Amino acid sequence: MSLFFQYISSVQRFGIHPGLERIHALLERVGNPQNQHPLVLVGGTNGKGSTCEFLARLLATENRRVGLYTSPHLYKWNERIQIRGSEFGVRGSEVFPDAISDDELEALFQDVQPHLEAVTPEHGTPTEFETLTFMGLWHFARQRVDAAIIEVGLGGRWDATNVTNPLVSVVTHVALDHCDRLGNTLEAIARDKIEIARPNCILVTAETKPEVLEVFREHCDRIGAKLWSFQALDFADDAPPEVLSSTSDIADFQQLNLRTAQIAHRAFQRATSDEAQSKVLLPHAEFALDVPGRAEILRHNPTLMIDGANNPDGAERLAKVLWKAKSAQPNRRLTMVVSFSSDKDYEAMLKTWAPLCDRLIVTQNTSPRALSLNQLAQSASKYFDAVQAVPSVAAAVRRALEQAAPQDLVCVSGSFFTISEVPREV
Repeated sequence: MSLFFQYISSVQRFGIHPGLERIHALLERVGNPQNQHPLVLVGGTNGKGSTCEFLARLLATENRRVGLYTSPHLYKWNERIQIRGSEFGVRGSEVFPDAISDDELEALFQDVQPHLEAVTPEHGTPTEFETLTFMGLWHFARQRVDAAIIEVGLGGRWDATNVTNPLVSVVTHVALDHCDRLGNTLEAIARDKIEIARPNCILVTAETKPEVLEVFREHCDRIGAKLWSFQALDFADDAPPEVLSSTSDIADFQQLNLRTAQIAHRAFQRATSDEAQSKVLLPHAEFALDVPGRAEILRHNPTLMIDGANNPDGAERLAKVLWKAKSAQPNRRLTMVVSFSSDKDYEAMLKTWAPLCDRLIVTQNTSPRALSLNQLAQSASKYFDAVQAVPSVAAAVRRALEQAAPQDLVCVSGSFFTISEVPREV
């Protein structure tokens, strides 16, 4: 086992420890690499990973080298640290072809490790996420990227990524999730997430709920940030109609994420005074909306989809996609294969999916956080007439496909841990 994997395995047990002193200390030791290139910081309850992906693709079309730091990973830790060039169209055989290689990751960690050990006596052991954030930010600076897109891990105020100084900040939207850490009201969660905004900079949001927007407006007014909200339509006087149109009729959540990325792209262009590029880039013909693990189709006849929805808001967004897919073929039946983390509101997700689901198969992923199969089956029986329980994710998917007709749809969801265990070739 490499030194990187040994270390990450050892610190996972420490969990989450709010506070920015450890990541500040680490970055200061290597000259604050996060300040060596323009940066966009993206937070929000859902959609932030896809928004980061689309924004990285847009910036890469301008011949920029773009650092992309996201979480969680789907298959390998390497996915969290990527560098994009100008090619972003059809993917190769690899799911994440731009991810840092195993050798690069190990070499980077060997350089990082002395700094982790140096800050521990005074500040405590850096957490898993702090370590990875430090590695990503330092790697981007050493590789001399032209810009970096950084995804917030959890919340905003105390997230390790909030040590950066973004030219543009994005809060996709706010919904109830991680209530034990962020608060149990939309306003409380909004106050935490909006802390990634910066004075004299632009904050982009696709949020439309009045109570959340009011929190955003008050904060931006107080610190002197400019709020570009879809609802107010006050963000770009000369933006084209395609961007200024209402988002209420966008059925596919990825279209909304793409719009958010386009507005963030426009804000970045203004912030960098890039007048030659000062326009919103509309999607190119080859600009695909596919993002691994987000309503991703792995096969057809029957169709197999995976989606990392892991909270009630994500479940509702996925439900819209599934309704649309079922409506396109009236005789199509939907089988869902689900497994959740025990700390999530899985009953709300089950309740959301129940009206559109023809067959439910519950399973248990291999994460230590996974909800037990028996408990999930008992909860599911409240909302589904018949529930099949299969011990492993791979076996549950095989059973679902065996029971499905060619026109049917099988969707696996509930957790990124769950969808990571779905064989990509079945």
